Amino acid sequence: MKKVYAFFATGYEEVEALTVVDLLRRAGVEVNMVSVTGEATVVGSHNIGINMDSKFDDNNYDDGDLFFLPGGMPGTTNLLACEKLCQLLVKKNNEGKRLAAVCAAPSVFGQLGLLKGKKATSYPGFEEKLIGATYVTDSVVTDGVITTSRGMGTSIDLGLELISLLCDEETAKSIGKGIIYL
Repeated sequence: MKKVYAFFATGYEEVEALTVVDLLRRAGVEVNMVSVTGEATVVGSHNIGINMDSKFDDNNYDDGDLFFLPGGMPGTTNLLACEKLCQLLVKKNNEGKRLAAVCAAPSVFGQLGLLKGKKATSYPGFEEKLIGATYVTDSVVTDGVITTSRGMGTSIDLGLELISLLCDEETAKSIGKGIIYL
């Protein structure tokens, strides 16, 4: 079974985060929602608190196939401020593991130098923080092991792309049909 770690910081965008988590779980992917705050519940940018599956230090991350960052503000800023998370993302990128981010969160990858020479997208206004990337406006962009997406309105597209990458295209199509999206 494939495993995804989804990282939550105070001020994350709730719909982006939970849409991707929900779709992956529908596809049979194990998703561990991880608090980088040290708290068991993390509150999003619209004051919705979600109970996490674990806290950052509870995991060793060796079994992860994909590492996901939801966007939102100040959630993205708080993710970038988590030194342990940033070190993990660089390590996993160097190991060739998949990374994904949506909305403002691709800027974390850019500021860590992970987007050099890659195509990437983000929420409008964050283009300059995608350091080294060629910015495109597609709803979802996968270049190598990094997948980026634009925002809340592209979260279903992102979730289905990740299912296609982790499982297969047929499973992604089936999930899309099942939620009356395709």
